[in-house]
Amino acid sequence: MPSYDYRCQECREPFTVERSMSDSSETSCTACGSSNVSRIWNMFIRSGGTTPDVGQGSARKASSSSGGHSCGSCSSHSCGTC
Repeated sequence: MPSYDYRCQECREPFTVERSMSDSSETSCTACGSSNVSRIWNMFIRSGGTTPDVGQGSARKASSSSGGHSCGSCSSHSCGTC
């Protein structure tokens, strides 16, 4: 059964819910019970480590489509300079 990650907008606690893909019922925070939650869209683990939560203020990592040497939007070999 798929698992879905959420973050409570009230207490900021992350939690995971396991349910079928066809279940569209509302989800409540497991810590405080609030229904004000948002889905955390996770990416798969890459060879360089894990990708942080999307939309959580994370920096973009180097893309493998650009040969792993730059982020593709600049000619630098370090994406920290982009």
